[in-house]
Amino acid sequence: MMKSMKNLISALALILLASSCSKTDDVFLSQTIFIEDPYAPGLPVYSEWGYNTFGAYIDRIPFVSNSGDLPLKVVVNSDTLKLIFKGTMGYETVELDFLFKGYAPANYTELIDLDKTLFDLMDESCTVVLKTGDSARLLNLIEGDFHIQRAQRLFVDETLNRTILSGTFRFKTFLDGEPVAITNGRFDAGIGYENFYNF
Repeated sequence: MMKSMKNLISALALILLASSCSKTDDVFLSQTIFIEDPYAPGLPVYSEWGYNTFGAYIDRIPFVSNSGDLPLKVVVNSDTLKLIFKGTMGYETVELDFLFKGYAPANYTELIDLDKTLFDLMDESCTVVLKTGDSARLLNLIEGDFHIQRAQRLFVDETLNRTILSGTFRFKTFLDGEPVAITNGRFDAGIGYENFYNF
């Protein structure tokens, strides 16, 4: 309890510091603030503050963002929006990619249009890829959904700095021939110049 209170106080202090910084000091806004969820050990709490975290259980093993990598990159290519979550599972680097055909924002400011969007991952316009080490697997899903619960703009000194995407996901698939559930997925990340690509 005391540890979570200290984490919360640290997070609030960082947010206050970031909100008072100038455009040149917005490096604070891209840092990761990890506050563990007491009801989902090993995962960050669900938030909508731009904490730059994500997490999910892959059959009870936490797959989470780390402070060394950008937790989320957004890549738009042609008519497809790709969300790339990069983190660790145990000591292994893992990447989980969600591709949504038919969504092509021109820049990170247009991501605000995804507010309250629910994607059915079984739809033919959705693809999920899991990368571990040097191998990439196109996942054959049994069921699943990806929900952008909130998309909001973050301004610094009255200038739009980034768009914060927050939401949840879950799905069932097969890994090495066995059924696997990815559960309790949550994300809260700021998307700006450094992690939005359109080509």
